[in-house]
Amino acid sequence: MACAGSFGACFPDVLSGYGIAMTARPLVLMFCLLSATGYGQDGAILDVTSERARQQLENIQTLRDAGELQQAEAATLLLLERSRSQHSPADVAAAFHELGHISSQQNKYDLAQRAFQNSLEIFTEQELLQQIAVLLADLGANISIQSRYSDALDYLYRALTLYQSLNDQQGIAKLQLRIGIVLKELGQFGPALESLQRALSADAQNQDQALVGDALTEIGKIYLAMGQHEDALSYLQDALAINTKLALEQRIAKSHSVLGELYLNMQHYDQARIQLNEAITRFSALDAPLDHDWALTTLGQVELAQGNTQLGLTYLTEALGRAKEHNFASLLTHIHLAIAEAFLRLNNLELALNHADKGLIEAEKRDELSRQTEFLAVKVSVFTAQQNFRQAFEALARKTRLEALIVDKNSAMSMAQLQSELEVERQAKSIDALRRNKAIALAEAEQKNLRTTLFLGSIVAILLFIFLLWSRFTQRHQNIVLKREVKYRTQELEEKNRQLQDAYQTLEQVSLRDPLTGLYNRHYLEAQLPGEIQRCQHSFVQTAHTHAQDQDLLCFVLDIDNFKRINDDYGHLAGDRFLMQFTKVIRDVFRQTDLLIRWGGEEFLVICRNANRYDMCMLAERFRAAVTEETFYLTDELSIKGSCSIGFCSLPLYRHHPYKLDWQRTFSIMDYCLYAAKNSGKNCWVGVIEGLMEQQGSTRATHHIEQKFALPHLEIATSLNNLASINWPDENANNENQAPVLTSSS
Repeated sequence: MACAGSFGACFPDVLSGYGIAMTARPLVLMFCLLSATGYGQDGAILDVTSERARQQLENIQTLRDAGELQQAEAATLLLLERSRSQHSPADVAAAFHELGHISSQQNKYDLAQRAFQNSLEIFTEQELLQQIAVLLADLGANISIQSRYSDALDYLYRALTLYQSLNDQQGIAKLQLRIGIVLKELGQFGPALESLQRALSADAQNQDQALVGDALTEIGKIYLAMGQHEDALSYLQDALAINTKLALEQRIAKSHSVLGELYLNMQHYDQARIQLNEAITRFSALDAPLDHDWALTTLGQVELAQGNTQLGLTYLTEALGRAKEHNFASLLTHIHLAIAEAFLRLNNLELALNHADKGLIEAEKRDELSRQTEFLAVKVSVFTAQQNFRQAFEALARKTRLEALIVDKNSAMSMAQLQSELEVERQAKSIDALRRNKAIALAEAEQKNLRTTLFLGSIVAILLFIFLLWSRFTQRHQNIVLKREVKYRTQELEEKNRQLQDAYQTLEQVSLRDPLTGLYNRHYLEAQLPGEIQRCQHSFVQTAHTHAQDQDLLCFVLDIDNFKRINDDYGHLAGDRFLMQFTKVIRDVFRQTDLLIRWGGEEFLVICRNANRYDMCMLAERFRAAVTEETFYLTDELSIKGSCSIGFCSLPLYRHHPYKLDWQRTFSIMDYCLYAAKNSGKNCWVGVIEGLMEQQGSTRATHHIEQKFALPHLEIATSLNNLASINWPDENANNENQAPVLTSSS
């Protein structure tokens, strides 16, 4: 206690840092300071799982800490099946590990043992030491709850050895704490407190309030067993405050249960009843039947102590029945002892002796020497009250022998513990020695490798020098050969490049020109026309105030009249010869800089760049006349005359608003003019020269083409007598009051 007092004097505000009232003696302050260390090692399990499994396990742990054990169990079983189907061993092992924790909290210790064992086997196959240590520790803790303390210590010391070999201070602290708990259950309170103090000292730098609460609870139980009730009360109240702050439902319920037992021993029955009822309620919600019935048994003892005999015996009988049903061995002996002592106080000696005999048999099955002495004490009292002094003496003698055996066993256990600790230390030193020997062997191997490397390096250097001399001689010869080869390859490459250029030009001609006439095709127009139109529009915008000439794009669509009859009457070869001669007329009439395009079938398109729109009528008439005058030879002996219809339009149509119409709509107007020429008797031309802005006071009638395209004030031209002679496609009525027409002589 002196050591603890010095810590308490140095750190008076440790508990207040956790938001907890400082109610314990100075020793509590020391343990709260040292308890700021990590307790849970579940992080080591999560480290080897997949990202998806890690998220699910974190959600499951949240449910478990909140006491939602059934939901946590269902989610864990689902994760286990999914991990098995995906053949993920680490995820399967982690799911088994979590299922073990959930089953342990539900007091299903056999199921928890199998789950932990399955997880341990998987991690052992994968040789994951950190995770193996976690499972050994959990197995030891689960076995200790079943009162198999020797087996529990074996698992815990094996885990401690692994943690020390890994130099995992957090794991060492965890194992020291669990070893302290087992030693407390064995009644070795001094070694238990020492182990708890070492556990807390091992990881004082890490903050983990859950470990603080667990340590305070275990220390409180030790002081309760030692009969130091005030000290036990201080520790248990602080543990309850921490667990409540962290919302750890399982630990909160156990804190209430232990406080109820403490108040029973202190004869504060009302406070005991409050604590135990709260514990019973919480254990019911957590579906933890063993903890529930243990608290119910204690509540029955409280009622018996207050004289509520019937109610107390009812509680004990209910708990006894469920303990038999679920095979809660440790609880079964505890209840038999409580009932035997109750009947002894009620002077019902037969029932007291009956329960004492049954409880003694159960305690003998599990080799619980301490519990056997308590039952023998009841039997001594019963036999004495019956004045059966011979049997009372025999029971007392047996009790004395058992007490001596307990002392001897505790001494042997202390010796075994000391030997285990020495073995752990020896193994740790052996591991360190192996590491040092390995380091020495590694250093010697490195020196040997260095000598070998130097020797081999010398040989390599000599060979390299010889190689350099030889390579210098051969390099000169190779350079001569290489230059000759380079020259030859260069000439070959230049020839290939020339052939490639010719092929590219040929391919370009094939893809952009009509194979029959040699004129450009529609692909060429679609590639070139947008750029020409954009240039023209931009030019009109730049010279809007200067009225520059020869900036227009003149668009002509030329259609051979009655071409289908030529194909039908004379054949397609004759038609092809006609098209080639028609192409020659186009080339003769228009400039070389104009875009000459076969639009499709017997239709041709001509785009005149940098021209004057008022020359369109002259050009259209010149071409019409040239076609009419030309003699077309379909064969060497057969010739015919031909004619064509022409539609034209200027781009941009509105000079002062060059962006008003896009080229597709302008081409629709031009195409409409072509059909008007063909409907008007063929061998003529119809076109739109310009779109005029609306003029105030103008009263002329609207032309059909203006109505169709919703473009008023168009300047229309034709080779016919007048505009009234134009037979517009889909025109429904004759137009009157035609505007003056620009005509040309035929």
